[in-house]
Amino acid sequence: MNATVPTLRHVGIPSFDAPVASPSSWLRDMAETIRDRMLVHGAVLIHGLPMDGPDCLAEARAALGINSHTLAEAFNERKDFGNGILSPIAWPADRIICPFQEGSFSRTYPSVILTACIAPPDGAGQSHLSDTRRMFDHLPAPLAERCRKGGWTLTRSFHHGFGIMWREAFSVQDRAALEELFETAGIEAEWLPGGSLKTVRRLPAVVDHPTTGEECWFNQISFLNSANLDPVERKIMTDAFGEHLPMNTFFGDGSPVPAEDLAAIQNSYDRVKIGVSWRCGDLLIVDNISMAQGRSPFAGSPEFLVTLGE
Repeated sequence: MNATVPTLRHVGIPSFDAPVASPSSWLRDMAETIRDRMLVHGAVLIHGLPMDGPDCLAEARAALGINSHTLAEAFNERKDFGNGILSPIAWPADRIICPFQEGSFSRTYPSVILTACIAPPDGAGQSHLSDTRRMFDHLPAPLAERCRKGGWTLTRSFHHGFGIMWREAFSVQDRAALEELFETAGIEAEWLPGGSLKTVRRLPAVVDHPTTGEECWFNQISFLNSANLDPVERKIMTDAFGEHLPMNTFFGDGSPVPAEDLAAIQNSYDRVKIGVSWRCGDLLIVDNISMAQGRSPFAGSPEFLVTLGE
């Protein structure tokens, strides 16, 4: 996405240092405290866990009393290590990831995200957290109210030979199963000439947190808008696919989102953004509804594992 890296507020989230002896037992004993802190602050960072592979992250998830969540629709290709352990979304290391919430373009989504640092990035690379409960303090009131009342629209087109295919995205193998899934999920679909598939879904842009009742900005209207593509890449895709771009977003009534509104949304994310620096063995536990996650460009050979939970 096209954006400059903002100056981050140097405020923290709660953090704990796990003991060297019996870290798994300590994590089980601390589970309720960690979950409570996460609800208040949006995220908790644990240092010093023996995070060296998928099994360790699965054990930490179990110790915290968190169940694995399977996405109803994949955004892009990820490595699947089994037992609900995944790689982060595939993204060029030299580009930022604008803040987003996992699964927020689906009717079902994980409530918590666990990220384990196996090897940290070199230099100043950070992950970013944006508190979506506080974004309304910075969004223009008419924009916030329009999204609050009308929601947002995502169009997604699957073209042969470009990106993830619909069978992988929806984990189905035939059109009959796909159409049944669309009916259940409230997704409109159209088969285009040449066999491409276009989907349209209209979703709430603002939700109430199911536990705290707090109002949260919960959408990807900015992250997935075509205006945020690199201009050269956007032209290439427009020349290839016309109006049926792989991803694009609109207001709930189908109207385009003006550039000034996209800028206002990104500015709001930036105003409530904090940075998280990584150490080997860190575990970041994030409330997926009250916190959006992104990152700065990463250098070196960082390695992370992710599990989605509820």
